[in-house]
Amino acid sequence: MDVSTNTSLSSITGNNQNTVAGGAQSLSATFDTFLQLLTTQMQNQDPLDPVDNTEYTNQLVQFTQAEQALGTNSRLDQLIAGQNRNVLNDAIGYIGQTVRADSSVVELKGGEAKINYGLFEKSASTVIEIRDKDGKLVRKIEGETAAGLHELTWNGQDDNGNLLTDGTFSFEVIAKDASDKVLNTAQGVVGTVTGVEMSNGSAVLLIGEVEVPVDSVSAVLPKPTA
Repeated sequence: MDVSTNTSLSSITGNNQNTVAGGAQSLSATFDTFLQLLTTQMQNQDPLDPVDNTEYTNQLVQFTQAEQALGTNSRLDQLIAGQNRNVLNDAIGYIGQTVRADSSVVELKGGEAKINYGLFEKSASTVIEIRDKDGKLVRKIEGETAAGLHELTWNGQDDNGNLLTDGTFSFEVIAKDASDKVLNTAQGVVGTVTGVEMSNGSAVLLIGEVEVPVDSVSAVLPKPTA
């Protein structure tokens, strides 16, 4: 999925900019009303018992502070928009690249999915549990036990041999030593980046239907040869 820079940025900054603009309009209307009331009150006050000027001054100070705050918010929105634009532009360079990224989600496409995982030390047993989008366990596969990086190609079948519908699945690598102690593992996904988008101010790469943060990329791999 291709995401244009303008579309992504507008979805992030649009709400903040509208809030600032609306606040400025509201403040302007309120200030005009205040000045009208102030002028009317001064024109009709008792010359022998005038209203205390301190109250007028406090009101003016409050309006000035509110105006300055709105101006500051507007400048901050501009800075954030510029920063998001730079982050997104940098991430666009990943489109078309094959990357390895930390992820617990994998895409089953065309009846095949590649699961990457790493063992920090030799295990006595390694099992990969695959679950559907509802969290239901659909497949358990025995994995490699040697320390290092490994890749498993899943054929998309469940434990009963039924071919599952293409889509996204979560997986967990469970490695244990001889005393049944759970060992530390790393798990990830390898695929070609098809698009980028922004999420909460961070760039997210799209590998098919799988979303991975840019900072989770551990390697950029050579493009597969035809």
